[in-house]
Amino acid sequence: MSTRHSQSFWIRIFVLNLLSSIALAAPAAPVTPAAPVTPAAPVTPVAPVTPVAPVTPAAPEKLVAQAEKALDSEELETAIKLYHQAAELNYTPAQVGMGEFAESAQNLEEAVGWFLMAAMQGDVAGQFNLARMYAAGSGIERDDAKALYWFRRSAAKNYPPSVRVLADAYRRGGFSGLVKIDQEQAKLWEDKALRLEAIGMKQAADKAAARKKLQEEETAKKSNK
Repeated sequence: MSTRHSQSFWIRIFVLNLLSSIALAAPAAPVTPAAPVTPAAPVTPVAPVTPVAPVTPAAPEKLVAQAEKALDSEELETAIKLYHQAAELNYTPAQVGMGEFAESAQNLEEAVGWFLMAAMQGDVAGQFNLARMYAAGSGIERDDAKALYWFRRSAAKNYPPSVRVLADAYRRGGFSGLVKIDQEQAKLWEDKALRLEAIGMKQAADKAAARKKLQEEETAKKSNK
């Protein structure tokens, strides 16, 4: 037992003994005769309680979809609340979104926390953003080795921004000398980045077209009512 804990222990014992001695020394109060007991009224039986059905939480994917609609309508407060609900359900895209909101508000340490949660669960965008924060020393101590580690983790899963970072690093050298100039490697990573970026642009265009079609259908339904 440490000296501090030992002193605290004996102080507590002393106080307890002091309170006990005061209680023993105090004269006993005269006993007041008890009032006659009135018989209790008969108890009315209580109606059985109908069990409440458990509330099923909304799927995090739906929460994020609602958040994106709110962003389209420039309802930022609503979007952040929806993202936060989905992030608390451990949905990594929402955690990345919360990190981006925090970073835009200059809450850099909070942003790092959200990115780290997503990165540790294998989210490529979370890994890329965490790497950025390490590389810039934003909200966390700068560490090129950790930045490179997370960029590589994300690039290995074909995340285009991370692939582009590695291509540039091999082209020019970087990360405090951890990546040496290698033009052949740079070309390989650049070609891979171009392929992935083309795929991403097509997917984004398809998603935008689908969203536009859905909005047009919703507008048509409302006008027919």
